[in-house]
Amino acid sequence: MIKKQKTIILLSFLIITLAINAQEQYKPEWDNLKNHKVTPEWFSDAKLGVYFHWGVYNVPANGNEWYGRFMYEHDRKKNWGKDIYDYHTNTYGRDKQYHDFIPEWKGEQFNAKEWVDKFEYMGAKFIGTIAEHHDGFSLWESEVNPWNSKEMGPKIDVVKEMALEVKKRDLKFMTTFHHGFHMMFFPKKENSVLRPATQHLVAYNQLEFPEGGDYDILYGNMPYEKECDIWLGKLNEVINEYCPDYIWMDFAQGYVREDYRKQFLANYFNKAQELNKEVVVNTKGDFFPTDIAAVNVERATMEDITPFVWITDFQLGSSWGYNKDKRTALNPQKAIRILAEVVSKNGVMILAAAPMAEGIIPEEQVASMEGIGNWLQLYGEAIYDTRPFVEFGQGPTKLVSNPNDNWNAYGSIKAGLDKLNAQDVRYTQNGKTVYAIQLGWPGSKQELILETFAGKAKNMKVKSIKVLGSKERIKWSTTNKGIKVTSPSKKPAEGDAAIVYKITLKE
Repeated sequence: MIKKQKTIILLSFLIITLAINAQEQYKPEWDNLKNHKVTPEWFSDAKLGVYFHWGVYNVPANGNEWYGRFMYEHDRKKNWGKDIYDYHTNTYGRDKQYHDFIPEWKGEQFNAKEWVDKFEYMGAKFIGTIAEHHDGFSLWESEVNPWNSKEMGPKIDVVKEMALEVKKRDLKFMTTFHHGFHMMFFPKKENSVLRPATQHLVAYNQLEFPEGGDYDILYGNMPYEKECDIWLGKLNEVINEYCPDYIWMDFAQGYVREDYRKQFLANYFNKAQELNKEVVVNTKGDFFPTDIAAVNVERATMEDITPFVWITDFQLGSSWGYNKDKRTALNPQKAIRILAEVVSKNGVMILAAAPMAEGIIPEEQVASMEGIGNWLQLYGEAIYDTRPFVEFGQGPTKLVSNPNDNWNAYGSIKAGLDKLNAQDVRYTQNGKTVYAIQLGWPGSKQELILETFAGKAKNMKVKSIKVLGSKERIKWSTTNKGIKVTSPSKKPAEGDAAIVYKITLKE
């Protein structure tokens, strides 16, 4: 009997192994890579994610996370970087190099569990870390890059610590890579081989930072092909060790040679297939085709419901990186309204925290996360696992794409999001349940016409309507202008951000 059981187990193992081996391997060819599903169901269900900018730039904590570039740009006249150059000169002098900040980045109060606790309470369903910003400093133990957070600075493998903590919970893990711009980030010599590649390359006759050896790796001062080699090598390390559920990509990956970009996708998709994982990668621009990678737009929405799932990201602090001189945070009520707006149009929202160098998330950002979490704890059913309704919503706040806007990627819209208010409504749906999210408290016993039910949803029959978080039976009726609902006499908890009408349809 025991021998028979062993035989059955062995045969089962062989069948599984053969099935895995029989799966077609992804090849570094665009047509082949299109076999990958752009956004799996877990991602469409998640709706909200979070990561953080934490790095060497947190030591000066001035301006923003581009400190390393702007501290060397002496001729910048009309941009926020000029202030950073002057600040660095006056505070540290011109002999202080970017790499001199590394030993000062201690991260002594970093605690992955505490951070993930905060992110999870906020309502994020996928949580991660920046893996590398433009500055070339990696946040994992790397053999490709000697400039990494395990060997230097805080002596912490940040990616590992976050991955371990996130994977203990029913959450997905993400990493963000911004290093496609690394080769352009720091100034180069006028005769740099990269000079013809982009207008973003700042070139001078004389460099202020040291050259040669490992300094060339940090400052991106290498031949183009070597830069591409390191770009791919860094990604392969994180893929092979952690295989994140989502690899978020910042702009400028298009500066990396196309064959390297295709090889990265093939490596990532094959590793995920080996582990039986459904993974996501995005494109912020056109460096990946949109039938392979999800569209990402920065701090923006779309004009209407899209046929594809898209992604947008917003700052929790005043900048992506911590700025000690500007301690502000995203208003949680505004965040909830934007989240409803994004989800109603088939989007997913990512928030980026900005911790301090020592490893503390500023209290104002914590308060913002708690405010978002308080609302989602009560009304998250109107957000998670939903899909767009027949129309995204209604209201006087018109969010219209401006083709003259330089940030108008994929027809996205940045202007007007802060104007969403209680006169605006956004719809979501989950099966026979429709959620009408009113973006603010309208006041006691105020009437609202849900106009969609006289338009595209006019043939849908409503069984019942209630307001989530309220014990009151509200008045509602069907009219030729739509369904008329009346707000409760008492504001539901957290209702200043938004209130939710839960509409149950008849079978």
